Amino acid sequence: MDSRPLLLVLFGLFLALSNTSDGQNIDNLRHAAEKAMDFGKKVFTEHQKELREFRNKGIDKKGQRNVDRHNIVTRAKPDTSRLQEVGEISIETARYLMKTFGMSLKDISASTTVQDMFQSKYYPSKTNCDEAKFSAYRSLNGSCNNINHPNWGAAITAQPRYQHAHYDDGLNSPRSMGEDGNKLPSAREISNRLFRAPGDATEADQTQSLMVMAWGQFVDHDLAATPVTQGDNVPISCCGEDVMDRVECFPISIPLDDPHFQESCMAFVRSAPAPSGEYWKPGARQQINQITSFIDGDIVYGNSKMQMMALVDSTTGHMLTSPGDLLPPGPDGTCVLSDEDDFCQKAGDKRVNVVPTLGGTHLLFVREHNRIAAELQKIRTDWSPGTVFQETRKIIGALLQQITYREFIPSILSEADIDKYGLKLKTKGHSNSYNKWVNPGTKNVFNAAAFRFGHSQIPPTTAYVLQDFMTLSESTPIESTFMDPHLLITEGGSRVVDLARFIVTSNSMKSDSHLEKGVRDHLFEDAQGRGFDLGALNLQRGRDHGLPAYNVWRKWCGLPVASSFDDLVDISETNKAIFADVYSNVNDIDVYAGGLSETPSEGASVGPLFSCIIGRQFRDLKVGDRYWYETPGVEGFNMAQLKEIRKVYLSKILCENFGLDSVQPDVFRVPTIGNARQSCASLPGIDFSAWKKGKKNQG
Repeated sequence: MDSRPLLLVLFGLFLALSNTSDGQNIDNLRHAAEKAMDFGKKVFTEHQKELREFRNKGIDKKGQRNVDRHNIVTRAKPDTSRLQEVGEISIETARYLMKTFGMSLKDISASTTVQDMFQSKYYPSKTNCDEAKFSAYRSLNGSCNNINHPNWGAAITAQPRYQHAHYDDGLNSPRSMGEDGNKLPSAREISNRLFRAPGDATEADQTQSLMVMAWGQFVDHDLAATPVTQGDNVPISCCGEDVMDRVECFPISIPLDDPHFQESCMAFVRSAPAPSGEYWKPGARQQINQITSFIDGDIVYGNSKMQMMALVDSTTGHMLTSPGDLLPPGPDGTCVLSDEDDFCQKAGDKRVNVVPTLGGTHLLFVREHNRIAAELQKIRTDWSPGTVFQETRKIIGALLQQITYREFIPSILSEADIDKYGLKLKTKGHSNSYNKWVNPGTKNVFNAAAFRFGHSQIPPTTAYVLQDFMTLSESTPIESTFMDPHLLITEGGSRVVDLARFIVTSNSMKSDSHLEKGVRDHLFEDAQGRGFDLGALNLQRGRDHGLPAYNVWRKWCGLPVASSFDDLVDISETNKAIFADVYSNVNDIDVYAGGLSETPSEGASVGPLFSCIIGRQFRDLKVGDRYWYETPGVEGFNMAQLKEIRKVYLSKILCENFGLDSVQPDVFRVPTIGNARQSCASLPGIDFSAWKKGKKNQG
């Protein structure tokens, strides 16, 4: 009889209950940690070998159109490989300590011995922030924004959480079991019932323009990018007999009576793992944010020196462009080309080609950068190209923050919540809102659930609007534009202005999921009935990330918690009935499903729960950013410069760069009597004389 299991259990009890000296206990802990880390490394090595075998067998491969297109968007950067490796090792280290030595996650987290040993083996040297203390410019990767916590908000770090993860095993397994022990309903089944209206009807918002959706996507891509686990340099296959029970997979089952999909499985690859904590420790699975969390324009400039150098002309400080003043061409295979003259675009974020409205916003701020840089060069002939670039980048970051908080957020949150979370901008003077104790990092629930409400605002078509602001041409189904930049770059970019008119004059879609109102979440599918359902993917991603259920988040926000489906407040009777029919228990409702189903608060695009999460996150981004544009000191602007920046609205930037001759002042709302189109020349812009050498600090 093998006595090893009994000995291991006894050793675990010995660690927990021993009355010997502290020194001996520490030695025992060190031995346990060494064994656990060796086990974690072994599991990781075996996993890498398995991935190579899947590729060699041809199971994991390129060439599956929908899988490849989705992989372009979710693929991990090479820089994340070390974080993923340590993430997997940290999970398995914790698993070994829990299973073999009887430690709890709390014990592991509290053990300085275990933590110190793991960090000394895996964590790189801590970032030196001495120079950053006095720098007027942000680091490219977001590090050292907070001097005491250099990794807060930085690229290639674990996404922080507002609440601990709820995994089935407490450590790593996706949330897939309900309170009664039964499996949760299929994410596709929920999506079919909750997000899809009869006849795929949609309802337009009568006040908001399509810019709300376009800007929301642009800002989202400036705040977060969550990579999925990658195979051996190929996309991972998650459907079929050959891939049953793969640890990287969490496929979505498709109902037999599904109205679109003919296959029984929708591929879903789990988000890449990251270790717990700011300085990496063994514990529950976390997810990676591979870009900076700040509204800082890394979507324009990238978040590494290598990225920036590929986008900037170092001799002028201007951004590189291609003929037609378009974005520069990117690598082949990073988009779908529908015309021989088309090309994949290159930008600070690889998702630039996802839809033309997103690519258009990228182009807008590349052009705005070059326009501002040229203006600064006229008045600051003493500046080097490097200084011109950094000063322009700083102004672009300020404009992105200002537009987001002054124009975009009021279109999605109520005035009461804007006040509650301190999101209003000052109209004069500096702000002293920076709080070094606030972690600005974009939180897991914001990335994986709350801010994904914008997916329901996607319009069914994209088109051009001609100069009369009425005539619509070349209307194209939205699924046909996925990863295809044709509408933006065709005819040498001459149709950019027509696309801009479409965005500012077209109505946004409603963002709630009331079936009686006819709102649908969109599909990207092919003629063979394969593809992706964004609503189902969002639900599954929340489960993959171990996001707590809807009721748990309601309690966290101080909102009424339902004890039965009838008790659900802020949710229509229709949706209550759907929830009761689909879920076994009210406590099983996914946070994305529950949040999106709430009736929007008065004056808001989202209900109370998402208002709470979004409000908290944007508060953190504002007060936790040492380089917030309203701040005094070298990190911000002097009073005269700040006064000039405050003049600018997005409408003026569109006029300056896209060839519009008239537009409504608030482009987040459709033109009305109170928001009528007016001449671009009448809209205020920046007077760059405020940047003259020796200019007095007034404003």
